[in-house]
Amino acid sequence: MPIPRRLWERLIVNVGIDQDETRWADVSNKTLNQLIQELTQGQYTISGKGIFKEEFVTCGGIKLNQVDFKTMESRQCPGLYLAGEILDIDGVTGGFNFQSAWTTGWLAGQAMGAMS
Repeated sequence: MPIPRRLWERLIVNVGIDQDETRWADVSNKTLNQLIQELTQGQYTISGKGIFKEEFVTCGGIKLNQVDFKTMESRQCPGLYLAGEILDIDGVTGGFNFQSAWTTGWLAGQAMGAMS
C-alpha cells in the first residue's frame, strides 16, 4: 500500500530532500538512511481535527469475553481469529481505533504464524 502523498512530501522535506530539484539517483546514502529513520522512528505532534473536521465513535461487534486476547482466537469457534472493528471496542475513530486494529491484527497474525 503506498504512503499518502501529503505524508510522503512531509517526510522528504523533514530530511532535506527537495522533490522538485533532487533526482533520486543523486540522494546520498546518508540522506536515505535519514529517510529510513524518519519512516520508522519519526515522532509528530498532532494538532487539530482530520480533514472532515469531525470524529465519531464506533461500537458493537463480538463481545470481548468471547476472545482470547493473547492470540485473538475466538473462544466460541476455535481456529477463528478476530481483529479490528469486528470486536466490541468503543473509541473515537482515528488513533484509538487504528491502534486497536493494528495491535489485534498483529496478535492474530502472530498466533496464526506460530501454528505453522
